[in-house]
Amino acid sequence: MDNEEKYILDRFGKNNPFTVPEGYFDQLASDVMAQIPKRRTVSRMVALRPWLYAAACLVAVVVMTLTFHFRQDNASEMTASAVESVDNNYIDEAADYVMLDNAEIYACLADN
Repeated sequence: MDNEEKYILDRFGKNNPFTVPEGYFDQLASDVMAQIPKRRTVSRMVALRPWLYAAACLVAVVVMTLTFHFRQDNASEMTASAVESVDNNYIDEAADYVMLDNAEIYACLADN
């Protein structure tokens, strides 16, 4: 034994100063269980909340996918119609404006 342990044993002895009332441990389990809060009933809305969140996320993903898909279709249609209008309007005017035959091209090149 260490000196500290000998000092404590000499000073206080081996008797236990703590006492427990008679039958305390017989009632302990029932007393502790009585102090635990009772389980509350859960409403249906609270029980369904995770499923509702999952359904809302799924709907959001489907809506975004469909919106993106239809915007791509509309964009390709608009691009095709824009190309047609460019082809029809500007290219016809440019072709009429720059209509040169070979002799005129040679004359333009010879001037330079």
